Amino acid sequence: MTRIQWQPHQPHTAVTRVIETSCCGALEWCSEGGRFLVLRRCGDHGHEETGRGRYPDARRVWNALLAAHACTTPS
Repeated sequence: MTRIQWQPHQPHTAVTRVIETSCCGALEWCSEGGRFLVLRRCGDHGHEETGRGRYPDARRVWNALLAAHACTTPS
C-alpha cells in the first residue's frame, strides 16, 4: 500500500461534498470542484486530508484506508 500522508485540509472551493462515510464516521470520501479526497477530523483543529486528485487515484487511497480501518465507535 502507498504510504498515506495527511495534511491540513485547505478547501479549494466553497463547497466540499461528502459522498461516503466510514462505518464510524472517522473517514469521509469527498469531492471538491471536480477533485476527490479523503477527510478525517483532527481534534479541535478541523480536518486533515489525503489522496486529493482525480477519481481513480483518490479512490484507491479511500479503498486502502477502508481496508485497514478499525471502527472507532465504542460498542
